[in-house]
Amino acid sequence: MKSLTLHARLTLWYFVSLALIVTLFAGASWFAMRASMVHSIDRDLRFRIEEVAPYIQKHGLNSRAQFEQAFAESPDAAIVGVFVQIVDAQGTMVYESDVLRAHRVAKLPEPEGDGSPMARTAGDERWPVRIASQHIVVNGVVLTVHVVEPLRDMLNSLREFRVVFLLLTVAALGLTTTAGYWMSRRALAPVEQIRKQAEAIDPADLTARLMEPPVDDELARLARTLNAMLVRIEAAFHSMQRFTADASHELRAPLALILTAGEVSLRRERTREELAGVIGKIVGEARHMSRLVENLLELARSDARQLHVELTPVDLGPLLRGLCDEMMAPAAAKGIALTAELPEETLAVMGDVTELRQLFVILLDNAIKYTESGGIQVNAHRMGKEIEIAVMDTGIGIEGDALPHVFERFWRVDKVRSRAEGGAGLGLSLAEQIVERHGGSIGAESEPGTGSTFTVRLRAAEVDS
Repeated sequence: MKSLTLHARLTLWYFVSLALIVTLFAGASWFAMRASMVHSIDRDLRFRIEEVAPYIQKHGLNSRAQFEQAFAESPDAAIVGVFVQIVDAQGTMVYESDVLRAHRVAKLPEPEGDGSPMARTAGDERWPVRIASQHIVVNGVVLTVHVVEPLRDMLNSLREFRVVFLLLTVAALGLTTTAGYWMSRRALAPVEQIRKQAEAIDPADLTARLMEPPVDDELARLARTLNAMLVRIEAAFHSMQRFTADASHELRAPLALILTAGEVSLRRERTREELAGVIGKIVGEARHMSRLVENLLELARSDARQLHVELTPVDLGPLLRGLCDEMMAPAAAKGIALTAELPEETLAVMGDVTELRQLFVILLDNAIKYTESGGIQVNAHRMGKEIEIAVMDTGIGIEGDALPHVFERFWRVDKVRSRAEGGAGLGLSLAEQIVERHGGSIGAESEPGTGSTFTVRLRAAEVDS
Protein backbone atom coordinates (compact mmCIF):
# COMPACT_ATOMS: atom_id res chain seq x y z
CA MET A 1 0.00 0.00 0.00
CA LYS A 2 2.83 2.43 0.88
CA SER A 3 4.56 1.74 -2.44
CA LEU A 4 1.52 2.83 -4.48
CA THR A 5 1.30 6.32 -5.91
CA LEU A 6 -1.19 8.78 -4.45
CA HIS A 7 -3.61 8.58 -7.39
CA ALA A 8 -3.41 4.77 -7.28
CA ARG A 9 -4.26 4.80 -3.55
CA LEU A 10 -7.13 7.21 -4.19
CA THR A 11 -8.45 4.97 -6.95
CA LEU A 12 -8.14 1.89 -4.72
CA TRP A 13 -9.99 3.57 -1.84
CA TYR A 14 -12.63 4.77 -4.31
CA PHE A 15 -13.04 1.24 -5.67
CA VAL A 16 -13.27 -0.36 -2.20
CA SER A 17 -15.75 2.25 -0.95
CA LEU A 18 -17.93 1.95 -4.05
CA ALA A 19 -17.75 -1.86 -4.00
CA LEU A 20 -18.88 -1.89 -0.38
CA ILE A 21 -21.74 0.51 -1.07
CA VAL A 22 -22.89 -1.37 -4.19
CA THR A 23 -22.65 -4.72 -2.39
CA LEU A 24 -24.74 -3.48 0.50
CA PHE A 25 -27.26 -1.94 -1.90
CA ALA A 26 -27.45 -5.12 -4.02
CA GLY A 27 -27.87 -7.35 -0.95
CA ALA A 28 -30.54 -5.09 0.49
CA SER A 29 -32.34 -4.97 -2.88
CA TRP A 30 -32.25 -8.77 -3.20
CA PHE A 31 -33.64 -9.34 0.28
CA ALA A 32 -36.28 -6.64 -0.23
CA MET A 33 -37.36 -8.24 -3.52
CA ARG A 34 -37.48 -11.71 -1.98
CA ALA A 35 -39.48 -10.46 0.99
CA SER A 36 -41.91 -8.70 -1.35
CA MET A 37 -42.42 -11.83 -3.48
CA VAL A 38 -42.88 -14.07 -0.43
CA HIS A 39 -45.35 -11.59 1.03
CA SER A 40 -47.32 -11.59 -2.23
CA ILE A 41 -47.42 -15.41 -2.29
CA ASP A 42 -48.50 -15.57 1.37
CA ARG A 43 -51.28 -13.07 0.73
CA ASP A 44 -52.52 -15.18 -2.20
CA LEU A 45 -52.31 -18.39 -0.12
CA ARG A 46 -54.36 -16.87 2.70
CA PHE A 47 -56.99 -15.80 0.20
CA ARG A 48 -57.15 -19.31 -1.27
CA ILE A 49 -57.31 -21.13 2.07
CA GLU A 50 -60.14 -18.82 3.10
CA GLU A 51 -62.01 -19.88 -0.08
CA VAL A 52 -61.18 -23.62 -0.18
CA ALA A 53 -61.82 -24.52 3.48
CA PRO A 54 -65.40 -23.10 3.59
CA TYR A 55 -66.12 -24.68 0.18
CA ILE A 56 -65.16 -28.15 1.48
CA GLN A 57 -67.26 -27.70 4.60
CA LYS A 58 -70.20 -26.31 2.67
CA HIS A 59 -70.32 -29.28 0.28
CA GLY A 60 -69.45 -31.92 2.92
CA LEU A 61 -66.50 -33.27 0.99
CA ASN A 62 -64.63 -36.00 2.91
CA SER A 63 -63.59 -38.66 0.39
CA ARG A 64 -61.05 -38.84 -2.44
CA ALA A 65 -63.74 -39.27 -5.13
CA GLN A 66 -65.66 -36.25 -3.89
CA PHE A 67 -62.46 -34.16 -3.75
CA GLU A 68 -61.39 -35.22 -7.24
CA GLN A 69 -64.73 -34.40 -8.73
CA ALA A 70 -65.05 -31.11 -6.86
CA PHE A 71 -61.56 -29.80 -7.71
CA ALA A 72 -61.81 -31.01 -11.31
CA GLU A 73 -65.40 -30.05 -12.20
CA SER A 74 -66.41 -27.33 -9.72
CA PRO A 75 -67.96 -24.21 -11.25
CA ASP A 76 -66.38 -22.12 -8.45
CA ALA A 77 -63.38 -20.34 -10.00
CA ALA A 78 -61.86 -19.73 -6.54
CA ILE A 79 -60.85 -23.39 -6.18
CA VAL A 80 -60.17 -24.41 -9.76
CA GLY A 81 -56.45 -24.96 -10.37
CA VAL A 82 -55.59 -24.72 -6.68
CA PHE A 83 -52.88 -27.13 -5.49
CA VAL A 84 -54.28 -28.90 -2.46
CA GLN A 85 -53.23 -31.66 -0.08
CA ILE A 86 -55.80 -32.98 2.44
CA VAL A 87 -54.91 -35.25 5.38
CA ASP A 88 -57.25 -36.80 7.96
CA ALA A 89 -56.70 -36.97 11.71
CA GLN A 90 -54.89 -40.34 11.42
CA GLY A 91 -52.34 -38.83 9.00
CA THR A 92 -53.75 -40.63 5.99
CA MET A 93 -53.55 -38.79 2.69
CA VAL A 94 -57.17 -38.18 1.64
CA TYR A 95 -56.52 -36.11 -1.47
CA GLU A 96 -53.54 -34.67 -3.32
CA SER A 97 -53.42 -32.59 -6.51
CA ASP A 98 -51.86 -34.29 -9.52
CA VAL A 99 -49.03 -31.72 -9.68
CA LEU A 100 -48.04 -32.44 -6.08
CA ARG A 101 -48.19 -36.16 -6.71
CA ALA A 102 -46.08 -35.82 -9.85
CA HIS A 103 -43.37 -33.96 -7.96
CA ARG A 104 -43.58 -36.45 -5.09
CA VAL A 105 -44.28 -33.84 -2.47
CA ALA A 106 -44.26 -35.60 0.88
CA LYS A 107 -47.02 -35.28 3.42
CA LEU A 108 -46.93 -31.69 4.57
CA PRO A 109 -46.47 -30.84 8.27
CA GLU A 110 -49.39 -30.09 10.54
CA PRO A 111 -50.08 -26.41 11.25
CA GLU A 112 -48.86 -25.09 14.56
CA GLY A 113 -50.92 -23.41 17.24
CA ASP A 114 -54.66 -23.25 17.00
CA GLY A 115 -54.73 -24.31 13.35
CA SER A 116 -55.50 -20.84 11.99
CA PRO A 117 -54.19 -20.12 8.46
CA MET A 118 -50.44 -19.45 8.36
CA ALA A 119 -47.84 -19.66 5.59
CA ARG A 120 -44.72 -21.82 5.80
CA THR A 121 -42.06 -23.19 3.47
CA ALA A 122 -41.91 -26.95 2.95
CA GLY A 123 -40.96 -29.56 0.38
CA ASP A 124 -37.46 -30.57 -0.68
CA GLU A 125 -34.70 -28.56 -2.37
CA ARG A 126 -35.70 -29.77 -5.85
CA TRP A 127 -39.28 -28.51 -5.62
CA PRO A 128 -39.83 -26.25 -2.59
CA VAL A 129 -43.32 -25.01 -1.87
CA ARG A 130 -45.04 -22.43 0.27
CA ILE A 131 -48.13 -23.68 2.15
CA ALA A 132 -51.08 -22.33 4.11
CA SER A 133 -52.86 -24.87 6.32
CA GLN A 134 -56.09 -25.01 8.30
CA HIS A 135 -58.01 -27.65 10.39
CA ILE A 136 -61.66 -28.18 9.43
CA VAL A 137 -64.42 -30.63 10.49
CA VAL A 138 -66.63 -32.18 7.77
CA ASN A 139 -69.51 -34.43 8.90
CA GLY A 140 -67.66 -35.22 12.12
CA VAL A 141 -64.37 -35.98 10.34
CA VAL A 142 -61.33 -33.82 11.18
CA LEU A 143 -59.33 -32.85 8.14
CA THR A 144 -56.23 -30.74 7.58
CA VAL A 145 -56.31 -28.74 4.37
CA HIS A 146 -52.98 -27.59 2.86
CA VAL A 147 -53.09 -25.05 0.03
CA VAL A 148 -49.75 -25.11 -1.82
CA GLU A 149 -47.87 -22.62 -4.03
CA PRO A 150 -44.65 -23.80 -5.75
CA LEU A 151 -41.63 -21.53 -5.23
CA ARG A 152 -39.74 -22.59 -8.34
CA ASP A 153 -40.69 -19.55 -10.43
CA MET A 154 -39.93 -17.18 -7.58
CA LEU A 155 -36.52 -18.76 -6.95
CA ASN A 156 -35.69 -18.68 -10.65
CA SER A 157 -36.58 -15.00 -10.78
CA LEU A 158 -34.41 -14.29 -7.76
CA ARG A 159 -31.54 -16.26 -9.31
CA GLU A 160 -31.82 -14.33 -12.56
CA PHE A 161 -32.03 -11.07 -10.63
CA ARG A 162 -28.87 -11.99 -8.72
CA VAL A 163 -26.94 -12.80 -11.92
CA VAL A 164 -28.07 -9.61 -13.66
CA PHE A 165 -27.27 -7.52 -10.61
CA LEU A 166 -23.83 -9.14 -10.36
CA LEU A 167 -23.05 -8.36 -14.00
CA LEU A 168 -24.31 -4.79 -13.65
CA THR A 169 -22.27 -4.36 -10.46
CA VAL A 170 -19.08 -5.56 -12.13
CA ALA A 171 -19.69 -3.27 -15.11
CA ALA A 172 -20.52 -0.32 -12.87
CA LEU A 173 -17.42 -0.89 -10.72
CA GLY A 174 -15.23 -1.14 -13.81
CA LEU A 175 -16.62 2.07 -15.32
CA THR A 176 -16.59 4.06 -12.07
CA THR A 177 -13.09 2.84 -11.12
CA THR A 178 -11.78 3.87 -14.53
CA ALA A 179 -13.48 7.24 -14.16
CA GLY A 180 -12.10 7.59 -10.62
CA TYR A 181 -8.58 6.80 -11.81
CA TRP A 182 -8.88 9.39 -14.56
CA MET A 183 -10.30 12.02 -12.21
CA SER A 184 -7.63 11.38 -9.57
CA ARG A 185 -4.86 11.78 -12.16
CA ARG A 186 -6.48 14.95 -13.45
CA ALA A 187 -6.97 16.33 -9.93
CA LEU A 188 -3.37 15.55 -8.93
CA ALA A 189 -1.84 16.81 -12.17
CA PRO A 190 -1.23 20.31 -10.66
CA VAL A 191 0.50 18.65 -7.69
CA GLU A 192 2.81 16.79 -10.07
CA GLN A 193 3.45 20.04 -11.91
CA ILE A 194 4.34 21.78 -8.64
CA ARG A 195 6.66 18.88 -7.78
CA LYS A 196 8.45 19.13 -11.12
CA GLN A 197 8.82 22.89 -10.75
CA ALA A 198 10.20 22.51 -7.23
CA GLU A 199 12.58 19.79 -8.41
CA ALA A 200 13.82 22.07 -11.20
CA ILE A 201 14.79 24.89 -8.81
CA ASP A 202 18.55 25.33 -8.88
CA PRO A 203 20.09 25.50 -5.37
CA ALA A 204 22.43 28.16 -6.73
CA ASP A 205 19.48 30.30 -7.87
CA LEU A 206 16.78 30.56 -5.23
CA THR A 207 14.99 33.41 -7.02
CA ALA A 208 12.81 30.94 -8.98
CA ARG A 209 9.20 30.60 -7.85
CA LEU A 210 6.41 28.11 -8.45
CA MET A 211 3.58 28.92 -10.84
CA GLU A 212 0.30 29.38 -9.00
CA PRO A 213 -2.83 27.69 -10.46
CA PRO A 214 -5.37 30.19 -11.85
CA VAL A 215 -8.14 28.88 -9.57
CA ASP A 216 -7.91 29.98 -5.94
CA ASP A 217 -8.19 26.53 -4.40
CA GLU A 218 -6.13 24.37 -2.02
CA LEU A 219 -3.40 23.85 -4.65
CA ALA A 220 -3.10 27.59 -5.25
CA ARG A 221 -2.77 28.16 -1.51
CA LEU A 222 -0.16 25.37 -1.38
CA ALA A 223 1.84 27.05 -4.17
CA ARG A 224 1.65 30.41 -2.38
CA THR A 225 2.80 28.80 0.86
CA LEU A 226 5.74 27.12 -0.89
CA ASN A 227 6.66 30.40 -2.60
CA ALA A 228 6.58 32.18 0.75
CA MET A 229 8.79 29.42 2.16
CA LEU A 230 11.20 29.89 -0.76
CA VAL A 231 11.35 33.60 0.02
CA ARG A 232 12.29 32.82 3.62
CA ILE A 233 14.83 30.20 2.52
CA GLU A 234 16.38 32.68 0.06
CA ALA A 235 16.60 35.35 2.76
CA ALA A 236 18.13 32.86 5.21
CA PHE A 237 20.57 31.64 2.56
CA HIS A 238 21.72 35.16 1.74
CA SER A 239 21.94 35.95 5.45
CA MET A 240 24.07 32.85 5.95
CA GLN A 241 26.28 33.84 3.03
CA ARG A 242 26.78 37.31 4.49
CA PHE A 243 27.37 35.82 7.93
CA THR A 244 29.96 33.39 6.57
CA ALA A 245 31.70 36.12 4.56
CA ASP A 246 31.75 38.50 7.54
CA ALA A 247 32.96 35.78 9.92
CA SER A 248 35.70 34.79 7.47
CA HIS A 249 36.73 38.44 7.14
CA GLU A 250 36.78 38.96 10.90
CA LEU A 251 38.87 35.83 11.43
CA ARG A 252 41.17 36.52 8.49
CA ALA A 253 42.34 39.91 9.80
CA PRO A 254 43.68 38.75 13.20
CA LEU A 255 45.13 35.60 11.64
CA ALA A 256 46.97 37.67 9.05
CA LEU A 257 48.29 40.00 11.74
CA ILE A 258 49.46 37.06 13.89
CA LEU A 259 51.20 35.40 10.92
CA THR A 260 52.79 38.65 9.80
CA ALA A 261 54.03 39.51 13.29
CA GLY A 262 55.43 36.02 13.76
CA GLU A 263 57.15 35.86 10.37
CA VAL A 264 58.69 39.34 10.73
CA SER A 265 59.99 38.55 14.21
CA LEU A 266 61.70 35.39 12.89
CA ARG A 267 63.62 37.12 10.10
CA ARG A 268 66.34 38.45 12.42
CA GLU A 269 67.36 38.58 16.01
CA ARG A 270 65.08 40.71 18.17
CA THR A 271 65.62 42.35 21.48
CA ARG A 272 63.57 41.28 24.47
CA GLU A 273 61.53 44.46 24.27
CA GLU A 274 60.81 43.94 20.55
CA LEU A 275 59.75 40.32 21.15
CA ALA A 276 57.54 41.39 24.03
CA GLY A 277 55.83 43.90 21.74
CA VAL A 278 55.27 41.31 19.02
CA ILE A 279 53.96 38.75 21.51
CA GLY A 280 51.67 41.41 22.98
CA LYS A 281 50.14 42.02 19.54
CA ILE A 282 49.75 38.28 18.97
CA VAL A 283 48.07 37.81 22.37
CA GLY A 284 45.75 40.75 21.73
CA GLU A 285 44.66 39.38 18.37
CA ALA A 286 44.27 35.89 19.86
CA ARG A 287 41.98 37.30 22.55
CA HIS A 288 39.99 39.09 19.89
CA MET A 289 39.65 35.82 17.95
CA SER A 290 38.68 33.99 21.13
CA ARG A 291 35.91 36.49 21.87
CA LEU A 292 34.74 36.32 18.27
CA VAL A 293 34.59 32.50 18.28
CA GLU A 294 32.73 32.48 21.60
CA ASN A 295 30.18 34.95 20.24
CA LEU A 296 29.77 32.93 17.05
CA LEU A 297 29.21 29.73 19.03
CA GLU A 298 26.65 31.44 21.24
CA LEU A 299 24.83 32.83 18.20
CA ALA A 300 24.87 29.38 16.58
CA ARG A 301 23.42 27.76 19.71
CA SER A 302 20.78 30.45 19.90
CA ASP A 303 19.85 30.04 16.23
CA ALA A 304 19.53 26.29 16.70
CA ARG A 305 17.36 26.90 19.80
CA GLN A 306 19.75 24.82 21.88
CA LEU A 307 19.86 27.51 24.53
CA HIS A 308 16.94 26.89 26.89
CA VAL A 309 16.49 29.66 29.42
CA GLU A 310 14.60 29.01 32.63
CA LEU A 311 13.07 32.30 33.71
CA THR A 312 12.89 33.15 37.40
CA PRO A 313 12.16 36.45 39.20
CA VAL A 314 15.28 38.69 39.07
CA ASP A 315 15.59 42.09 40.74
CA LEU A 316 17.27 44.41 38.21
CA GLY A 317 18.11 47.10 40.79
CA PRO A 318 21.04 45.34 42.50
CA LEU A 319 22.13 43.81 39.18
CA LEU A 320 22.39 47.17 37.40
CA ARG A 321 24.04 48.89 40.38
CA GLY A 322 26.69 46.16 40.55
CA LEU A 323 27.39 46.36 36.81
CA CYS A 324 27.70 50.14 36.94
CA ASP A 325 30.22 49.84 39.76
CA GLU A 326 32.25 47.32 37.74
CA MET A 327 32.18 49.42 34.56
CA MET A 328 33.14 52.70 36.29
CA ALA A 329 36.85 51.90 36.05
CA PRO A 330 37.03 51.52 32.23
CA ALA A 331 34.69 54.51 31.88
CA ALA A 332 36.88 56.63 34.16
CA ALA A 333 39.97 55.60 32.17
CA LYS A 334 38.42 57.43 29.18
CA GLY A 335 37.28 60.35 31.29
CA ILE A 336 33.61 59.37 31.10
CA ALA A 337 31.15 59.66 33.96
CA LEU A 338 28.92 56.60 34.48
CA THR A 339 25.81 57.18 36.60
CA ALA A 340 22.77 55.11 37.48
CA GLU A 341 19.35 56.52 38.36
CA LEU A 342 17.45 53.58 39.79
CA PRO A 343 14.37 53.69 42.02
CA GLU A 344 14.37 52.14 45.47
CA GLU A 345 11.40 49.93 44.60
CA THR A 346 11.91 46.36 43.43
CA LEU A 347 12.37 46.05 39.66
CA ALA A 348 11.69 42.33 39.33
CA VAL A 349 11.52 40.74 35.90
CA MET A 350 11.21 37.15 34.69
CA GLY A 351 14.67 36.27 33.44
CA ASP A 352 17.98 34.47 33.74
CA VAL A 353 20.59 36.30 35.85
CA THR A 354 23.56 35.26 33.69
CA GLU A 355 21.93 36.30 30.41
CA LEU A 356 20.58 39.57 31.80
CA ARG A 357 24.05 40.40 33.09
CA GLN A 358 25.52 39.67 29.65
CA LEU A 359 22.82 41.85 28.02
CA PHE A 360 23.63 44.96 30.06
CA VAL A 361 27.40 44.37 29.90
CA ILE A 362 27.08 44.50 26.08
CA LEU A 363 25.10 47.75 26.20
CA LEU A 364 27.44 49.42 28.72
CA ASP A 365 30.55 48.20 26.92
CA ASN A 366 29.27 49.60 23.60
CA ALA A 367 28.43 52.91 25.26
CA ILE A 368 31.95 53.20 26.69
CA LYS A 369 33.58 52.25 23.35
CA TYR A 370 31.76 54.90 21.35
CA THR A 371 31.80 57.73 23.88
CA GLU A 372 34.84 60.02 23.96
CA SER A 373 33.57 62.65 26.39
CA GLY A 374 30.54 63.43 28.46
CA GLY A 375 28.86 60.60 30.25
CA ILE A 376 26.70 57.48 30.32
CA GLN A 377 23.49 57.19 32.28
CA VAL A 378 21.44 54.10 33.17
CA ASN A 379 17.75 54.57 34.01
CA ALA A 380 15.09 52.03 34.95
CA HIS A 381 11.44 52.32 35.93
CA ARG A 382 8.19 50.36 35.89
CA MET A 383 5.69 50.86 33.06
CA GLY A 384 2.54 48.90 33.80
CA LYS A 385 3.37 45.21 33.39
CA GLU A 386 6.86 45.92 32.03
CA ILE A 387 10.19 47.20 33.32
CA GLU A 388 11.92 49.69 31.02
CA ILE A 389 15.72 50.08 31.17
CA ALA A 390 17.53 52.78 29.17
CA VAL A 391 21.28 53.08 28.56
CA MET A 392 22.06 56.63 27.32
CA ASP A 393 25.45 57.93 26.15
CA THR A 394 26.87 61.11 24.64
CA GLY A 395 28.96 59.28 22.05
CA ILE A 396 29.41 59.59 18.31
CA GLY A 397 25.83 58.56 17.57
CA ILE A 398 24.44 56.67 14.58
CA GLU A 399 23.26 57.97 11.22
CA GLY A 400 19.51 57.69 10.60
CA ASP A 401 19.87 55.39 7.60
CA ALA A 402 22.19 53.10 9.58
CA LEU A 403 20.00 52.89 12.69
CA PRO A 404 17.82 49.96 11.41
CA HIS A 405 20.99 47.85 10.97
CA VAL A 406 22.52 48.16 14.44
CA PHE A 407 21.26 44.73 15.52
CA GLU A 408 22.54 42.93 12.41
CA ARG A 409 25.50 40.61 12.82
CA PHE A 410 28.95 42.09 12.02
CA TRP A 411 27.44 45.54 11.46
CA ARG A 412 29.45 48.40 12.99
CA VAL A 413 28.97 52.15 12.94
CA ASP A 414 32.65 52.87 12.43
CA LYS A 415 34.42 49.74 11.22
CA VAL A 416 37.91 51.16 11.58
CA ARG A 417 37.46 52.38 15.13
CA SER A 418 35.44 49.29 16.09
CA ARG A 419 38.19 47.02 14.82
CA ALA A 420 40.74 48.96 16.81
CA GLU A 421 38.58 48.62 19.91
CA GLY A 422 38.40 44.86 19.41
CA GLY A 423 34.72 44.78 18.39
CA ALA A 424 33.32 42.35 15.84
CA GLY A 425 29.79 43.69 15.45
CA LEU A 426 28.14 40.75 17.25
CA GLY A 427 27.35 42.29 20.62
CA LEU A 428 24.06 43.99 19.77
CA SER A 429 22.91 40.93 17.80
CA LEU A 430 23.51 38.82 20.92
CA ALA A 431 21.72 41.42 23.02
CA GLU A 432 18.68 41.30 20.75
CA GLN A 433 18.53 37.50 20.93
CA ILE A 434 18.78 37.56 24.74
CA VAL A 435 15.89 40.04 24.91
CA GLU A 436 13.79 37.94 22.51
CA ARG A 437 14.37 34.82 24.60
CA HIS A 438 13.05 36.76 27.59
CA GLY A 439 9.92 37.77 25.69
CA GLY A 440 10.89 41.45 25.67
CA SER A 441 11.88 44.11 23.14
CA ILE A 442 14.90 46.31 22.45
CA GLY A 443 15.16 49.52 20.44
CA ALA A 444 17.65 52.23 19.62
CA GLU A 445 17.42 56.00 19.18
CA SER A 446 20.36 58.12 18.11
CA GLU A 447 21.54 61.46 16.71
CA PRO A 448 24.96 61.75 15.05
CA GLY A 449 27.36 63.65 17.30
CA THR A 450 24.85 63.73 20.17
CA GLY A 451 24.67 60.18 21.43
CA SER A 452 22.54 57.05 21.49
CA THR A 453 19.90 55.55 23.73
CA PHE A 454 19.22 51.82 23.86
CA THR A 455 15.91 50.90 25.51
CA VAL A 456 15.06 47.42 26.81
CA ARG A 457 11.57 46.40 27.93
CA LEU A 458 11.12 43.18 29.93
CA ARG A 459 8.07 41.51 31.42
CA ALA A 460 7.67 42.39 35.11
CA ALA A 461 7.51 39.52 37.58
CA GLU A 462 4.85 39.00 40.23
CA VAL A 463 6.62 39.47 43.55
CA ASP A 464 4.95 38.92 46.94
CA SER A 465 5.02 42.12 48.96
